[in-house]
Amino acid sequence: MDELLLMKEMTDQQRMLFQSEMNRERKDKTTALLLCIFLGGVGAHRFYLGDSGKGILYLLFFWTFIPSIIALIELFTISATIEKYNAKIAGDVAIRVKMLSQSNN
Repeated sequence: MDELLLMKEMTDQQRMLFQSEMNRERKDKTTALLLCIFLGGVGAHRFYLGDSGKGILYLLFFWTFIPSIIALIELFTISATIEKYNAKIAGDVAIRVKMLSQSNN
């Protein structure tokens, strides 16, 4: 979901809180790409995205080079993965901000 659409019905204070939280929780595409390139075989990009389960699997099987091959394939999809992650986080943050504002009233 687009962040501007989420902020459309927010007050200025809610928008500031939303932007602050998003800046804290948003994942950077460049960072994810670099982790995937250089440390993808051990699952660093998965840990970065909070996907610890897959990250541990990558670590357990890194010696087989299978995770490296998968990480190589993921290079082509990491940008879309980050966009989906950030969109999900934006929706979650918007809900938290609105709930927080309602509980303060």
